[in-house]
Amino acid sequence: MRGYQKNRCFAAWLVAVAALLAGCHLSSAAASTDSSIAGAVASAAGPVVTGPGWTAAGLQGPVPAAGSCHMHRAADGEPLPDPLCTPGAVDRAVTAANVSSTICRAGGYTKSVRPPASLTEPAKKVIMAAYGISWSQASKYELDHLIELNAGGSSDYRNLWPEPNTFDTTTPSAFIHNDKDAVEAYTFHAICSRKVLFTAVQNDMANNWSTTVAALGLPSLPKRYKG
Repeated sequence: MRGYQKNRCFAAWLVAVAALLAGCHLSSAAASTDSSIAGAVASAAGPVVTGPGWTAAGLQGPVPAAGSCHMHRAADGEPLPDPLCTPGAVDRAVTAANVSSTICRAGGYTKSVRPPASLTEPAKKVIMAAYGISWSQASKYELDHLIELNAGGSSDYRNLWPEPNTFDTTTPSAFIHNDKDAVEAYTFHAICSRKVLFTAVQNDMANNWSTTVAALGLPSLPKRYKG
């Protein structure tokens, strides 16, 4: 009888161990999935805070490896950057005070903080390669600041992506070269008219630029909006 009980106990122990090991295996797989999800969530939590993002030596921030980034699509079909490669970055020097007193009232701000072509052209090659896009297609893409400079965006690599120059919801003009340009112009005017906070624009543009206007509670972009 004791031997039978021992065998029963041993069998139960084996079942428990097997279940535990299975649980560990499942937990490991879940952890791997959760890790990737956590990375995406962390990148979508808000833009990173930097300085202007460049010096005479070049652009700053981590440089993504070739083929490591993937273009995404919003629900409406608009192109979105890879949130792990391009989470968005803002210049800590831009504050509500200087947005109101300088950027909105005086022209020339973006020119004063934009890196020269001698730095952005090599950066565009690197970023296009990171997104797996051939340099022969360069004319079809803009090296775009996910959070525009007028809204306090930085020129750090984490705020740059190869944006396709496409028009699905807007029409081209002197100020509008793609759909995102229209959103940028529209939200910048909203910032300067004090309808929205510039930090809200930064966060929403980093999260999903195509839904920023709605997320901010602004009226829809007028048809044929030209900036």
